[in-house]
Amino acid sequence: MKQFESDNTVEVILELNARLQPMHRGEIFEDMFEEMFERFGIGEITGAGTFQMATGEVEKCDISMSVLKNKLNPFISLLKRIDIIPKGSKLIINGEETPIGTAQGMAIYINGTELDEEVYKNNDINQLIEQLDKALENIAQRLSHWEGPTETALYYYGKDYIAMKKAILPITKKHPLCQKCRTEKIV
Repeated sequence: MKQFESDNTVEVILELNARLQPMHRGEIFEDMFEEMFERFGIGEITGAGTFQMATGEVEKCDISMSVLKNKLNPFISLLKRIDIIPKGSKLIINGEETPIGTAQGMAIYINGTELDEEVYKNNDINQLIEQLDKALENIAQRLSHWEGPTETALYYYGKDYIAMKKAILPITKKHPLCQKCRTEKIV
């Protein structure tokens, strides 16, 4: 499209401090941006990537976009209102980084190898996930997960990490699958 030629646009990279599998990054952020770009004629997505830790767990991800120069400031204003962009994220424009994001992240790691066989046999992780989702219903959203060789991680993002942790405490203290589980703040 002629309006998106390089002399009319600026490259914008949104580096998300979010542990999202590529499909979740696409469903949550890329689809939203595509819709925004089509609706307002702002730009287009030019690429996306996922960065992994040595363990294979996702560390962060990014989305590259070509944004019309005359629409850059309104686009940045729109981005600042998206409340699921995590703290620690950044916009990179012309090599300059600007912090963006307000959501706080929480990872819950469920041990998948060190509990008694009976615990795994008699408990369904999907039921546990439903309980955690319900406990966090008005506090946070589960945006992704990771299945590692020894544990499964669930990634929630919301306004207040302390409130999230407090909301799941009754479950993590009592549920058999939560023995040896751990929670981490995603920073």
